[in-house]
Amino acid sequence: MRPVFLSILIVAAAVVYIYDPSLNEFYPECLFHKLTGLYCPGCGSTRAMHQLLHGHIAAAFKLNPLTVTALPFLIFGMLAETGVLTSQKRPSPRYIKILIAAVVLFWILRNIPVEPFSYLRPK
Repeated sequence: MRPVFLSILIVAAAVVYIYDPSLNEFYPECLFHKLTGLYCPGCGSTRAMHQLLHGHIAAAFKLNPLTVTALPFLIFGMLAETGVLTSQKRPSPRYIKILIAAVVLFWILRNIPVEPFSYLRPK
């Protein structure tokens, strides 16, 4: 299963690298934002990944600071899940709870319509 997952990840990264989400309409809209007008924790992530793949860290951070900040931890978690890392280095339940709490906190804060929280919204 690992080769299939890795292949899908590589193809997805290639598509995001080649086709700028800001300029192409085939990327899906955020259903949560469309229905509520609020930003979910993932809003701006595809555009942020496009910027990261092109080496533009500051631009990616403006689109979704959580994605940029959490990416190393998510990569670590994916490597642990796929078995690339030994079972001794798997994320602890505490790590996972902290990650979930950070995502929920980010979700709440980015929807508060005053500075400095408005800087957490995708630009």
